[in-house]
Amino acid sequence: MMLPPSPSPSLLVLLLSLLLLNPVSAGWGKNKDESFVNPYPLTSDDFLTIILTSSAVCVLSLVWMVVSGGGGGSRTVNVVLVGCGMPKKSMGWYHLTQLLSMPNVNVLAVVEPFFLGVCTDVPPQFSTFMEDLSKNKNIKFVKSMADLDDFPPLTMVLLAARTSDNPFLFEQALDKGAKCIYLEKPGAPTVKELERMKNLAISRTVPCRVFLGYNKNVTRYVKEAMEFSKTVESAHLEFVHNNAYKKEELTECFSRNSEGMLKNMAIHELALLVSFFDVRVDTVFKITVDKSKSEKLTLGGITDFSKVSFQVTTLAGASATVTADRCAGTVSFANVKKGGSEGKTVQAFACPSPEETAKVAAQKKADPEIMEYFLSQSDDYLTLKTNVVRAFGEGTDAGDVATIEVAIEALKLAEFATASLMRQL
Repeated sequence: MMLPPSPSPSLLVLLLSLLLLNPVSAGWGKNKDESFVNPYPLTSDDFLTIILTSSAVCVLSLVWMVVSGGGGGSRTVNVVLVGCGMPKKSMGWYHLTQLLSMPNVNVLAVVEPFFLGVCTDVPPQFSTFMEDLSKNKNIKFVKSMADLDDFPPLTMVLLAARTSDNPFLFEQALDKGAKCIYLEKPGAPTVKELERMKNLAISRTVPCRVFLGYNKNVTRYVKEAMEFSKTVESAHLEFVHNNAYKKEELTECFSRNSEGMLKNMAIHELALLVSFFDVRVDTVFKITVDKSKSEKLTLGGITDFSKVSFQVTTLAGASATVTADRCAGTVSFANVKKGGSEGKTVQAFACPSPEETAKVAAQKKADPEIMEYFLSQSDDYLTLKTNVVRAFGEGTDAGDVATIEVAIEALKLAEFATASLMRQL
């Protein structure tokens, strides 16, 4: 939703002046000879009142511009981060470090439910980090949003907590006055919860804008592949997502990601289908599994895919393929095929590229403690937040950043596709 443009102070003053000083509003009339006559002559006190009123309108208009975040140009956005976690290990911490580097962001507070709440032995790394930001950046650290005052205008909340906690935290953020919320994927455990969150956001007097951190919507290799596909006859795109688990680690992997591969690992690719191929559950014509690239296992009492590859075709004839493999390394691809899904791959766009791999290796060597995937996806994370902050501050569109509507459709698609693939395998 776009924010309305703020009224221009000079325009308001001009309109008020015309209203107060034109002959009719000032009590002027016309004689029969068309000359003006003023039955209520303005005194010097009247003119003083007009000047003071005009000045007040100007000041109030300027205040409105600041409050509403309009008036053209990007405004400074206040941010409250929820779920910082351990420095150099948690996604919330990395979001925070990037937010602190952004010129049009003012970090107001950090809500850390675990280390400042239930944890009885707070790691010194977190304590030192908190003390540094509290002292040098004047950032407030609390265990709950309930410990914060109502948010000032133009405040965004970034939720980087556990997915299961998001519905409760989301409602808390709305009650505190958040007008923009950035959620880590998938946003909530179920479609029903995401839909409720969406309805809560739009029910406010000033609706809250909600975005999701689906970084592949803005990542380099996907953008390059999609652009290149426009030059290929009967092009077909395959999005390949690889992880580097070992076979013996899959039991623990299944347990830790019990929502299933399509709701976790491959949800980014499903968001791409929703965003760029108009795939919805009600637009799907068929889902076709490639059994040669798929494996269904039951480990630790949980049935899931160790790998899966499937093509989605819509009623309108659009199609794309998603391939995910938990044990295939750290490089993912966007493959462009010529002649449809059975055609030859004419170009594969890798992530990370050799240049990106070298850059990340150097950064990792300089800081061995940091999680490597923060470094490899750093540009994407920053692009997402930059686009969201700009859109919120200016009241404009956020481009290809996924909205909560996209997240709902991606989660619906994950549930629908999982059921279909389970039957086919």
